[in-house]
Amino acid sequence: MKSKWPTYPAFGLILLMAFCPTVWGGSSELSKEIQKLQDENWSVRSEAAKALGKLKDPRAVEPLITALKDEKGFVRRRAASALGEIKDPRAVPALILALKDREDYVRRKAASALGKIRDRRAVEPLIEALGDGVGEVRAEAASALGELKDPRSVSPLIQSLKDEREEVRGQAAWALGKLKDPQAVEPLLSVLKDKKWSVRRKAASALGEINDPQAAAFLTKALQEENLEVVAGAHAYFIARGEPGSEAVLIQALNRYGFNKMAEDFFQSGNTRLMEAGREWAQKQGYALKAAKEDGILWGKGRGTSKE
Repeated sequence: MKSKWPTYPAFGLILLMAFCPTVWGGSSELSKEIQKLQDENWSVRSEAAKALGKLKDPRAVEPLITALKDEKGFVRRRAASALGEIKDPRAVPALILALKDREDYVRRKAASALGKIRDRRAVEPLIEALGDGVGEVRAEAASALGELKDPRSVSPLIQSLKDEREEVRGQAAWALGKLKDPQAVEPLLSVLKDKKWSVRRKAASALGEINDPQAAAFLTKALQEENLEVVAGAHAYFIARGEPGSEAVLIQALNRYGFNKMAEDFFQSGNTRLMEAGREWAQKQGYALKAAKEDGILWGKGRGTSKE
C-alpha cells in the first residue's frame, strides 16, 4: 500500500525542525531564556531567570542553580524564586547554600523556595535561618517550616513566637497550626495576648487547626462568650464545625474584625447566611470575591484549613 505522506528526505527534516527546533539550531523559548542567563547585562539575566520560573521546565534547573552564583544579587534572587516555582529537589542543596547569601533578599527567596519544594533536607538549615539577623528572612523561614511540617521545627517555632518582629511571630503561629502539634497549644494561647492583631489572628487560627481538647474547649468558650476577635481568627474552625446557630456570632466577627480571606471562606462555605454576609462585606470593602474552590472550607464538613 502506497503511503499518503511524501517520501522525500526534506519532509522528514521539516517535521524534525518543527517539533525539535533546538536540534537544528532553532531556539525554543526555553533555550532562549537559558542563553540569556549568560548575557552581559544583569537586568537581562534577571528577567531570564524570572521567565524560566514561569515556564516551570525542569530542564532549566541546572542553569538556574548556576545563576544562584551570579555576581548580581537581583539575578540570584530571581534564580532562587524560579527554582521555587519549578519545585525540583535537585535545587535543594544550592538553595540551602543560598540561605547564607550576603543579600537578605536572596536569603528570603531561598527560604521561600525551599518551603515550596518541601524537601526534608531543608529542615535544619531553615531552623538555623530562624536566627537570621533580618526579620523578613526569619519570617520566611518560619513559613517554609510550616510547609515542610517536620516535628523537629515545633520547639524552634515556639521560640519564634517571642520574636521581636511582628511578621516573625505571625508566621511562626501560622506554621505551628500547619504542624498541628498539641505542645504548641499553651504557647499559642499566650500569643492571644500579643499587642498585634495580625499575630493574635494567626494564633487563633492555629488553635483551630490543632486537634487538642484544650484548644477545642477554649474555642468553644470563645464562641459562647462572643469573643469576636478569637472567632474571627479561628473562623475556619467554626465553619468546618458547622454548629447550628453559630452563624450570628460568626457574622458579627466578620463585620467587626473581617479580612479578605475570611470573607472568601464565608462566601465559599455553602452556608446561605454566611455566603450572603461574605458577599455584603466584600461589596462594602470593594473586594472582588473569587469563585468557590474544590478545597474550600465547607460548613459542617470537618476541621478548618484556612491559610491566614
